[in-house]
Amino acid sequence: MKTSKRSKPLLNTENPLWSALAQAISGQASCLQAFDEPEIISLASCHGVDLLLQANIQAGTVTGVGESLREKLKSANYPHVAHDMILNDATRKLLDLLAENQIPALLLKGTPVAQLYYPQSYLRPRCDTDIYIDEQDLEQTAELLSANNYELSGLGTRKHSSKQFVAAIESVQKHFLHFDMHWKLSNRVMFRRTIPFKECLQSSQPVTALGPNAHALSINDLMIHACIHRIAHGRNTQSDRLIWLYDIHLMAEAMSEVELNEFLDKARQKTIATLCADALETCQTIFNTNLPDDFLIELKENHKNEPSAKLIHASKLRWAWEDMQSLDSIPKKIAFARELLFG
Repeated sequence: MKTSKRSKPLLNTENPLWSALAQAISGQASCLQAFDEPEIISLASCHGVDLLLQANIQAGTVTGVGESLREKLKSANYPHVAHDMILNDATRKLLDLLAENQIPALLLKGTPVAQLYYPQSYLRPRCDTDIYIDEQDLEQTAELLSANNYELSGLGTRKHSSKQFVAAIESVQKHFLHFDMHWKLSNRVMFRRTIPFKECLQSSQPVTALGPNAHALSINDLMIHACIHRIAHGRNTQSDRLIWLYDIHLMAEAMSEVELNEFLDKARQKTIATLCADALETCQTIFNTNLPDDFLIELKENHKNEPSAKLIHASKLRWAWEDMQSLDSIPKKIAFARELLFG
């Protein structure tokens, strides 16, 4: 697997503990005896896989773990279970509020993946909930949330480099729950129109655990967005984050043959097939993700005609440059550069 040089050990695929954690969370027989307890806890937490690690230690597939580590993981993970319940309830209420006011909305990223593809939703930690709305409903959504005691931030600022705002509401524990309200699929200019909202809405799937008004992107669109987000978030500085890769692994394993073929066709149509292949190839290497023979070859066969393929291992600066170059006017490019440089 091709890797790029990175400044953070968190993202170093050559780190033996990173590889050991990947093996451990996937349920493969693994041993952590060679690693220090604080290092295990720190890296697992940074990668968002401490709950999965604890679950597999309890299942007996992970050995070389002392009682001290077991207890520390258990104690650290108790709040996640409670937070998951509170966040799910708050998400249900927000989706009901939007539906009552005829504002279509779709769940993105971690929350629908947690509900649909993990055995228990709390095993997939989330610090916020991502919701996709139509850009034409942006103003009405902001007014509605503000009128219902949500504190809004990020609206009207950084309008060239960001296409989302945050709605926060106080929970029963007196801390705030955050909802990222997206009106474009991604903040990266290259991917903003990859899957428009209305297209996602037409093929959406229900998330029944969060109530009758909860819907998410289809599994194919969720997978495409997960592959994009892996590269787009932080402009390729967190592409080896284990929880994001594990999301992709679980979705790939859940796909039927028909869905995999539809995903292949759509990724090609959207000219991001090579980007998706890179994510799936990484998952296959570290999690033994089951994919049809030649599937990755077919995904990569048109790489020369896909602009994003040239950026899979690009630096953060190169991604920022590509974002700016993708804008359609000089004033927009200048405004974008100012936002990046001066916030």
